[in-house]
Amino acid sequence: MSSGWEDLAPVLAGLPAEQRERFSRYAGLDLPDEPEGVAAVLRGYAATNPADTPSGMLATTGAQAGFARDLDFAKELGTVALELAQTPEELQLAHVSLAQTHFQNRREPEDLEGFVRHCRAAIEAGHAGTFCYERLLTLYEYRGEREEALRVCRRAVEVLGASDPRSAERFQKRLARLSRG
Repeated sequence: MSSGWEDLAPVLAGLPAEQRERFSRYAGLDLPDEPEGVAAVLRGYAATNPADTPSGMLATTGAQAGFARDLDFAKELGTVALELAQTPEELQLAHVSLAQTHFQNRREPEDLEGFVRHCRAAIEAGHAGTFCYERLLTLYEYRGEREEALRVCRRAVEVLGASDPRSAERFQKRLARLSRG
């Protein structure tokens, strides 16, 4: 087990029993109570999921918690995912997970602010998915923040051009429309 997984084991083992049960449910893992058992489960997970990372696992588990409307727990997991992120991709995933969680409760000013903050961070880190670009662009258009909307469109076209030409084309059309208006 790599050091990242070894760092995660005591974090998960230190969760209160109720939170460890929730984590187990969202992650699809059965975490035991004792730290050695948690480390063994993580070793098994890492062996069967070699492309996953501790940060990535926490971010996706946090996203599952967010979709289940367990928002505070989702935010906790996303925050730890950010702390453990070691690559730009892990950082992007953690920010997108947190943005999605905050988006679930966007009518609350604090969550709307968190949504914007994490979308911006994911975009600045070069995230190549469309969620943050689309939702942030829509928000800026709704608010009448044309310059911010233009900035998001330009960045989407730049980042998505190679990986998702269809989406890049959609953003290019929105950019043209916004530029005229």
